[in-house]
Amino acid sequence: LTQPPRSSRNAATSSLPHAPLSLPAQAVPSCPLALLSTLVATVLRRCVPGVRRVRAVPTARRPVVKFCHKQSGLAGDISIDNRSALCTEADERVRPLVYAVRLWAKQQALTLSPLGNPSGGGPLLNNYALTLLVLFFLQTRSPPVLPTVARLRDLAGDEDRAVVAGWDCSFPRDVASLEPSTNTESPCECSLLSEFFHVFGDFDFPGQVISLREGQALPDGLKLGPLNLQDPFELNHNVAANVNEKTASRFGRCCRDAAKYCRSLQYRHKSSKGRAWGLTRLFQPGAVEPGAATRSSFTENSHKW
Repeated sequence: LTQPPRSSRNAATSSLPHAPLSLPAQAVPSCPLALLSTLVATVLRRCVPGVRRVRAVPTARRPVVKFCHKQSGLAGDISIDNRSALCTEADERVRPLVYAVRLWAKQQALTLSPLGNPSGGGPLLNNYALTLLVLFFLQTRSPPVLPTVARLRDLAGDEDRAVVAGWDCSFPRDVASLEPSTNTESPCECSLLSEFFHVFGDFDFPGQVISLREGQALPDGLKLGPLNLQDPFELNHNVAANVNEKTASRFGRCCRDAAKYCRSLQYRHKSSKGRAWGLTRLFQPGAVEPGAATRSSFTENSHKW
């Protein structure tokens, strides 16, 4: 990969200093992920208009590049080796649900800041863990929206076979090879989001292991902690090992309160007093706080709304 000559770049980047980004194209497949993340960060800084606060995290378990888009104010990250990304393309309901859950968790201060601790540490959930929770939830619908990782392994062709550090990471790269889901739940009715909150509001996090490989909660497997989320490809790794008991307990309470809010008048009907309602209120910072759903304003019989 080589940075294009100054004359061929967009005018918005013409003021950037010219420096070659030398890496033979044939070397990319075998290039260490840490080096690739550094390269991607360099390309973003020098060649992409409107991005700022670019930072590579090559030492993370899954190397990532974090950045902020100036015009929209959105923070983003580029994963260098995210095998679960195939699932987000397998069904049109996956992406909006992942985005909704991530936004909700951010507003409830349940997740790490995308541009926060450089080491990615802390007792809060990260976006990878949240995404896996959504994928697991969709695997356990009846009928399933997404296949299990074990099923993906069975669907992999000879060209898709891969063993990484002793783990079988085989899965089909082509989304077209996946069997379409027979689940007909509509993404437009927000029923999946409400059910997500309902499922994890009553989930026994410390007593079970969430396995995307098998598509079910296992009674044992990893060393049990406050929240046990098995990496679908590296089975001895708990993705949520950093989460402490306080965060796991608060996540469950927030899910229960959000599930109750989704059944309330404030969620289903527009306020006659111009107050925030529906998803707008759900996504406001701290709007649905732990314990808030027990107050009269969140009950089915509220007449003040």
